[in-house]
Amino acid sequence: MQKPWAILVLLATILLVVGFYSSNPISPHIPNAHATSRTITLVGSTPGWNASTNKNPPITVTQGDAITVQLSSADMTHQFYVDVNKNGVPDCPNPPTSSPDKCSVFFTSTSSTSFTFMVDFPAGSYTYYCSVHPFSMLGTFTVQAAPDFTITANPTAIGPLNTRVSGTSTITVAPTNGFSGTVTLAVFPSSGLNASISRTSIPGGSGTATLSVNSTIAGGYSVTVTGTGSPGTHSAVVAVTVVVPDFKIALSSSSLTVAPGSSGTVMVTLTSLDGFSGTVSLTSTLSSPGPQVTFSPTSVMLSSSGSMSSTLSVSAASSGVYSTPVSQGNYSVNVTGTSGSLVHSATLSLNVGSSSGAGALPTPAIIGAGIASAIVVAAAILYFLRRSRRKT
Repeated sequence: MQKPWAILVLLATILLVVGFYSSNPISPHIPNAHATSRTITLVGSTPGWNASTNKNPPITVTQGDAITVQLSSADMTHQFYVDVNKNGVPDCPNPPTSSPDKCSVFFTSTSSTSFTFMVDFPAGSYTYYCSVHPFSMLGTFTVQAAPDFTITANPTAIGPLNTRVSGTSTITVAPTNGFSGTVTLAVFPSSGLNASISRTSIPGGSGTATLSVNSTIAGGYSVTVTGTGSPGTHSAVVAVTVVVPDFKIALSSSSLTVAPGSSGTVMVTLTSLDGFSGTVSLTSTLSSPGPQVTFSPTSVMLSSSGSMSSTLSVSAASSGVYSTPVSQGNYSVNVTGTSGSLVHSATLSLNVGSSSGAGALPTPAIIGAGIASAIVVAAAILYFLRRSRRKT
């Protein structure tokens, strides 16, 4: 039979412990998929848990485990709890439901109990106690990280990608904390983007797959690659930029002055943009008839990342004895490059005449004609002079 003073000490201790109960908040739990169900047997006694066999044994569990603790007492009243919020006191309301810590009910030598809880808190080292005898009945409660996997993409951005080709990214699945299950892969592209993956299943939680994407419509897109395994789901997002392949046209000079009867040239340069490749044909139109415009060559073949040039020639010479001379003045030459539905132009300002605009400088043909006319006039004058001398 227990002595009265021992009973008073026991009652005082219980009242003191109950006074500690509160609803202190703790950090958010990290839920994990259920891993295994485990049963742990603990016998409470004042010297320590399981003192007669293995005093205060260390307990190791894994995130997501369902733990059942079979509790019995060898001497007096006890209560088991895991100090989840690590504040050193039993945060266990009565009854201990929705408590910050993992708390059983009180049990005695005549009232054993079974306590089940989920390991839904972060991995790390904790302490389990008896709330009545916290200084002698305590042990280490270790939570291991749950087996899991990661999923990553390389690169995480594809493009600029032209509408004629596909782009790729390598998707890597890697295990963590001993995961060895199968991961199923799926792709979820945004509207307008086509996406596929080379492997839809990664056994052992380790491996790679190739993501392929393309679109016929220019724009910005994204595709989410989702991996699903026994721990849950993880995803990687890849951004995709799609552009229309094109080309640009440029002139070596925006203006050209040609003297009447002569010619001049300008270089026309065509450059591929965004992976364009193909043949570009060159044509020209004049603001009014007059000079002759030709290209050499009349079409160029562009590679996907190159530039090519053609020589634009302008002639202001007459084409025949009875042809109309090219009128002096200003002209506009529209130079156009065409490849399928792609059309781009550049404008050349053309002046036929002097660069100052005061009149055309004499050309060799005009000078020659003047000399010939002067000779004819001189010969006629000499002829009449000779006839007049004979008469006299």
